[in-house]
Amino acid sequence: MCMFFMEGLSGVKFKVYGDVPTKKDPVNALLVSNHQCVSDWIVIDSFAMRLGNAGYIHFFAKNALKYVPLFGLYWHQHGLIFVKRGNNNLEFIRKQLKEKKKNNIPMMMTLFPEGTRFNPNNKSAIDKSHAFARSIDFPTCTKVLTPRLTGANIFVEELGDHLKKIFDITIAYEGTTGEMLRPDTLEFLDNVKTVHVHFKQKTINEARENEGWLFDSFKDKERMLVEFEKTNSFPNPAVTNNIYSWSVYKETLIPVVYTLLLCSPLAFSKRARMAWLQTVLIVPVLQLLAKPFWK
Repeated sequence: MCMFFMEGLSGVKFKVYGDVPTKKDPVNALLVSNHQCVSDWIVIDSFAMRLGNAGYIHFFAKNALKYVPLFGLYWHQHGLIFVKRGNNNLEFIRKQLKEKKKNNIPMMMTLFPEGTRFNPNNKSAIDKSHAFARSIDFPTCTKVLTPRLTGANIFVEELGDHLKKIFDITIAYEGTTGEMLRPDTLEFLDNVKTVHVHFKQKTINEARENEGWLFDSFKDKERMLVEFEKTNSFPNPAVTNNIYSWSVYKETLIPVVYTLLLCSPLAFSKRARMAWLQTVLIVPVLQLLAKPFWK
């Protein structure tokens, strides 16, 4: 439903560049992106929807989110990779990935290697990024943070041949007055004119053969974003007969109608509203009781 409103009714346009997929191909893949704002997930969902991977997106999430009423169960079933604090975090992640591979779960494993959103006003994050860059002889960037290799390396090591491709995307937002934005959800609806997305495709073997592939990727992202701020464009605009030329209504109208029908009893029935409220109250208790089995 969110995609229906964001793309179908907001008037925001998508402009794509580079090696854009031309047909539906729900291949198991690692998707790597720069991270600027909360709207980035909309762009990733948009791509996954057209590729045929909308139901198979996997993100990192804090472990505590498993216990959010109702949504926690959904996120758990949807395959989020939960992250713990402490020394056993990496083993906790590896265990989850091994389970997914063992059960042959389809996936578009999504990774923001910067670790947090790039915000030019967040001096602390930028200073840490620059210090890390200097420690590994990486350029100090002004549009991205220095990428961390740990997450990408774990995916490549644990998932192996289960992943076939790497989709390396760079996202930039053009405002209605031509400026470069980093929009939150409301700004996306009100102030974004065009979302620009640059694609590169790699095989998983390329990541195995070149240990510095992620660093090379973020050097390219920095260069493209610096140029974008001057020109409002990325290099190599894609041809129009690609998956982004489809009407969004084809992909989202049926789920929107289904969701509205599913929720309609809440609008017309007091009994349904009471049942929903009781469910919200009881689910946290059930989740806490199930906590030992979710570790």
